[in-house]
Amino acid sequence: MGKILIFWLSVFSIILSAGLAHAEPRKQEVVKNITLLHAGTLLAVPGQKPLLEQTIVVEGNQIKGIHPGYITAASLMMPYARVIDLKDKFVMPGLMDMHVHLTKMMDTDIEADDMALEGVISAKKTLMAGFTTVRDIGAIGNTIFKLRDRVKQGQIDGPRIFAAGQIIRVGPQDTGLECNGPESCRRTSRELISNGADWIKIYASCSGSSLCSHQNGAPMFFEDEIEAVVAVAKKYGIKVAAHSHPRDSALFVLKYGVSSIEHGSFMNDKALKAMKKQGVYLVPTVSVHDLLENLKRDGKVKGPMLAHNDTFLKLHPGTIMNAYKRGVKIAAGSDAGIVPHGKNYRELERYVELGISTSDALMMATVNGAELLDKTQELGTVEAGKYADIIALSADPLQDIHNIEKVIFVMKNGRIYKKE
Repeated sequence: MGKILIFWLSVFSIILSAGLAHAEPRKQEVVKNITLLHAGTLLAVPGQKPLLEQTIVVEGNQIKGIHPGYITAASLMMPYARVIDLKDKFVMPGLMDMHVHLTKMMDTDIEADDMALEGVISAKKTLMAGFTTVRDIGAIGNTIFKLRDRVKQGQIDGPRIFAAGQIIRVGPQDTGLECNGPESCRRTSRELISNGADWIKIYASCSGSSLCSHQNGAPMFFEDEIEAVVAVAKKYGIKVAAHSHPRDSALFVLKYGVSSIEHGSFMNDKALKAMKKQGVYLVPTVSVHDLLENLKRDGKVKGPMLAHNDTFLKLHPGTIMNAYKRGVKIAAGSDAGIVPHGKNYRELERYVELGISTSDALMMATVNGAELLDKTQELGTVEAGKYADIIALSADPLQDIHNIEKVIFVMKNGRIYKKE
């Protein structure tokens, strides 16, 4: 019986071997859209120490992994991967600007018909400057939502957009939605969200271009109006940003659960203490100082407005540094649209000029922006599992912040938009 069993096992083995010998060789599975980035210096997580000689693996729109050394496609069993040589470059996450107006053109009252065109141009400029995500925090009409959606669909080149749409303000305005009494504010907030707003922005004080935005200016809303806006936003899971220049307007709205204070020009210690306790972000928009300094130099502003601007230029830097030293969270926001699109980097350069560390300035334009947007699991760093928003510079910004202007490579969502 044992000999018979051994005989049949031998026969089976011969048949199996013959079958395998004639079987078609198994084809290696082809995985499409894989890119290997060989990074000479990689600032994977701004605020931490850069890494040297790293390979970033991008598959589709995500970062799949990071490996020390310059790994070849063959060694990773990815023979069809394309390799991008950034060995002499500084690689980091895509930058984030938390205060832009893409459909607004600097110093110009733009016609409604031109807003869409301006938005397309501004979006491309912003992306080419290395800013892969923005928060558009004030527009006219619903054009910005259409631009956001077309960019998301890949039909228009631009940064990832989180849009607030029209600003909510007291009284009917050409550039905002009316909030006059709690019922009006509630209705306006619901309308804005139904139109597609990712954020809500309120004018808690006058515009910085108005004399009523001085340091002793009064808050614009009544308590029940602010409560109505914030309650609607909370109901729909939408955050609220508050434009505020005077001392008291920020302190007033901080009682009601806003997520960011825009500008914050004349805030006092009490307001900053409340911001830190609540985790509210300051978005300083210090780039506007370029504009005001140029207007003064060219003699284009005189009288009370000149005095107003001079006070702003004198006190705003101190407010920013006071917030920074107190540990208030800061996210970079340039106010592009008031200042030139595509020069969003001026915000970071201004931070460093004020005395903020270069490392922290880069965090404010990456890690902090992602946190403000509640997108830390997707954006802000170069780590496995996150969207492949990656830029490369020809020189190290940690050595000189002005190198932030030298963007030679831009990848957003795994797609390469710029490669010099």
